Amino acid sequence: MIDIHSHILFGVDDGAKDLEESIAMARMASSDGVTHMIATPHFFENGTTSKTNLLQKIETLQRALHAEDIPLTVLPGNEVRVNSAAFIYTHAQQDHFLYLNAAKGFVLLEQCWNHYNEDTPEIVDFFLHQQTRPIIPHPERHYFFREQPQLLMELIHQGAWTQVTADSLIGTNGKEAADFSKWLLQQNLVHTLATDAHNVKRKPNLSAGVQMAKQLANEAQTRAILERMEQVIA
Repeated sequence: MIDIHSHILFGVDDGAKDLEESIAMARMASSDGVTHMIATPHFFENGTTSKTNLLQKIETLQRALHAEDIPLTVLPGNEVRVNSAAFIYTHAQQDHFLYLNAAKGFVLLEQCWNHYNEDTPEIVDFFLHQQTRPIIPHPERHYFFREQPQLLMELIHQGAWTQVTADSLIGTNGKEAADFSKWLLQQNLVHTLATDAHNVKRKPNLSAGVQMAKQLANEAQTRAILERMEQVIA
């Protein structure tokens, strides 16, 4: 399996606190059946880390995993927050953040927690015009998507994908997130799954989300979700 959203990278945001915790998370992910995990530290106003620093940390982590004989490949990425259109365009032009693959085919595009940014449709178009598909992480955890599903459906209609979190499907993120994630799945509006793992407690548990998807959706839907996750790193 491919985990396209995680905070496994140590010492850069609210994810793994040190290399040892990154290694522990990697061991959990590998034991869970994950072969590739994209490290997606947050990228937002007053919260940016240089690509050089992130790539160096990934190299350090990958060497440690090799030494520990943990068969997990960690790939570079960012979870880019929609602070404003100007913020996105400036940093995209200056190539400051990481996409989800080297070809810039996908970008993880996160909303702020306290409001829906009305620049989002314009930003989605911006990325689509440069042949990058935005993936909206954890929409089920945002109150404005739960209260106004049409906001999310309009972005999907434009061409964005969604990424529902395993913890939401299994109920760890609360009833509202669980109910909305299951509704999205039943409406065939879930394009990918991920863990959004942050530490050994908020842990990598992708298989649990996949199993729940298999219970709630048909086989073809589940297979399509897994294939899209593979497509992200292809």
